[in-house]
Amino acid sequence: MNNGVFKPLEKVDLPEKTKLRIRIEAVKPSGILDIAKEFRKRINLDEIQDDPLQVLLEMRDIL
Repeated sequence: MNNGVFKPLEKVDLPEKTKLRIRIEAVKPSGILDIAKEFRKRINLDEIQDDPLQVLLEMRDIL
């Protein structure tokens, strides 16, 4: 285990140089299947004109 620097994605209410122990656990995602089913209902594959992979590759080049 390596000691490292805590780099939160959002502001946390901790004093500077506070020592922490963080435990990371895998959790079973919940609700994703329902979201995918709802997405499937809303999307019309016939309306998609561009190759999704090509769009992602072009976006990667822009960023």
